[in-house]
Formats: sequence, structure tokens, C-alpha cells
Amino acid sequence: MIELLFLLLPVAAGYGWIMGKNSAKNQAHQLNRQITSEYSKGLKFLLDREEDQGLEHLINLLEVAADSVEHYSTLATMFRRRGELDRAIKIHELLLKHPSLSEKESATTRLELAEDYIMAGLLDSAEEHLVWLVKAGEPEALDPIITLYSQTREWEKGINMFEAHSELFSKEQHFKAIANFYCELALSNNNPQLMRKAISLNYKAIRPLYELGLTAYTSEDYVKAIYYWRELVCQFTLFAPLFIDELAHSYKQLNLTHQFHDLLNDLLDKGGVLIKIKHCQALLEQGHTKQAFDFLTDSLKRQPTIRGFSFLLQLMGNQNKNTKEVLNEIDKLVTSYIATKPDFQCQHCGFTSHTIYWNCPSCKHWETIVPSRGLDGF
Repeated sequence: MIELLFLLLPVAAGYGWIMGKNSAKNQAHQLNRQITSEYSKGLKFLLDREEDQGLEHLINLLEVAADSVEHYSTLATMFRRRGELDRAIKIHELLLKHPSLSEKESATTRLELAEDYIMAGLLDSAEEHLVWLVKAGEPEALDPIITLYSQTREWEKGINMFEAHSELFSKEQHFKAIANFYCELALSNNNPQLMRKAISLNYKAIRPLYELGLTAYTSEDYVKAIYYWRELVCQFTLFAPLFIDELAHSYKQLNLTHQFHDLLNDLLDKGGVLIKIKHCQALLEQGHTKQAFDFLTDSLKRQPTIRGFSFLLQLMGNQNKNTKEVLNEIDKLVTSYIATKPDFQCQHCGFTSHTIYWNCPSCKHWETIVPSRGLDGF
């Protein structure tokens, strides 16, 4: 009997293990049935157009089945699009607390939560999560945090972030933003040295050279004004309308007008109609009237522009006194038409304006607003 008892012990142990395993399986099956049932209830609410109850039911289920991260992220995105930011925030907060999230899922959820906070106007909460992501080496956080600092005008925070984590910065738009942060801080603190820091960035920005030239021009330091603006117009000829008259004046004050004419000649191939008009004016100053007329008419045949046509009318009126009055009236109509057209346009979103904005009021991108080109442009 004792021997039989010893023989049955392994059998009893095995039976106990099998029963325990089956019990665990039963519990898992029971939990799955519970989850499926709860999902079904939530979906039934939605189908019955009881959306508030259905969505609230699914949110509560997240505490039971938070392993379905992708589904709940999609649900949170839907809430955000519907403008129900409190629910989107609740889902992302619950997901962020769940211990089974991978590092990638956690970073993505934190970024989405920051976006929720921004839309809800909770900028301090958004900044907290975005700073955490930047410190964790997540470059995806740069776009929203740069936009946030642009909105709050916290230039120094943006600069400090760049100087501490410059290895994350790779996009041209990011460098343009930081260059403008330096400019904004330099102007508010009256510290031009900060603008020179902006010039040293990996990507060349437009505004630092423009502002340094303007500062020099305002203080009648025409040598420096020419230095900065000449470099700017050679690199970014499209922006010549912002300062070409002041640049011409700077050369004139130093009795270097001939150098300005040489510069215009170098820019003809890549410049717009304004550069061509300035070149014509230079030829007129030198007494080459026919050459100026021929150059302008040839340019207009190849690339017609309203501004070029307006200057041609002025040129023809000065040449023929009998028709000057009529041509001047026509030119007034053309000039009035030009005045109705925007001088600047954002290359990213299409926003138009009569003045330059370094940060687009529409899409919030830096240095994407440029002087207009084409038939009505410069």
C-alpha cells in the first residue's frame, strides 16, 4: 500500500499542475469574454447613436485592456478631431501610465498628449512633456516645441534648448527658427552680437544679415550695411526688394555707385524684374538711354511683368513729350492695379500680404514668406 502511495504521488502532482493550468486558462478565457462583452456594449451604444455613452464606455475599458495601444490612439485622435480634447487627454494620460508600453509607444503617446494640451491651451503642460522628449533625444518633439516657443515668444528658452541639444537639429526650418530666435532676442535686448551667432549656424538664414545691415544703415555705417546686404543679395537675390534702395543709397554715400552698377550686372541672370529695372536706371544714369530701352523691351518679350510694363511706360513718356500725359495716365492705372496685389506670399501655405512677416501668421513657419514673383511680382 505504501509503495502504491509513492507511485500515485507523481500522478497527483501532475494532475494538480494540469488542473492549475486549466484554471489559469479558464480565467484568461473569462477575462477575454468579459472584454469582448464590454467592447460589444460600447459598440452597441455607438450603433444606437448613443455616442456619449458608447465612447465613455470604451474609455473606461482602457483600464482593463490597455494593451490595445494602437486602437486607443486612434480613438484619441478621433476625439481630438471632434474637438473633445478632455477625452483625448484622458486616453493619452491613461496610456502613458500603462506599464506595458514600449519606449517608442511611450514617446509617441507623450507627443500626442502634448499636442492635446497645446490645442486645449494648456501650454505649460505641453511644454513639460515636449521638454522631456527633447531631453530623451526625440527629434519629433522639435516642431511642436519650436512652434510653442514662437507662440509664447520665449526666445531664450528656444535658444537654450538648441545649444543643449543641437545634435537633434537637422531640418532647415529648425535652423531658420533658431536664427530668428537669436534675432528677436537681439532686438529686444539691443545686443547685435546675438545676430552674429545666428549667422554661424549650419543653414544660412535671411533675417540675421538683413537686420545687421539695417542696424548699420540706420547708424549711417554704410560700409557695414554694404557688407551685410551685398552678401544677402548675392545669396538670396529674391529678397532684394526689402533693401535694394537702401543698398543703392549706401553705395552712393560712399561715392561707389559704379560698384553698385557692377553688382546689378552680376545679379541679372538670377534676379527678378526689380533687378532689371534697377539695371535700366543705372544705364539711364550713365546716358545709355537706347541701351536701357532695348534691354527692357527684350526682357519683357521674354518674361512679361506688370512692374516692367509700368517702368516701360515711364521710359516712353520721358522720351516722347507729346504722349507723356497719356502714358502717365495709363501708368497710374497700372500702378493702381499693382497696389491691389500682395507683395509677399508664403511658399509653404500660400498666405499673402502687403508686408513681410518673418514668421508666417498662417502656418507658423519661419522665413517662408518671400517677395511675390510672376506677372504681378518683383
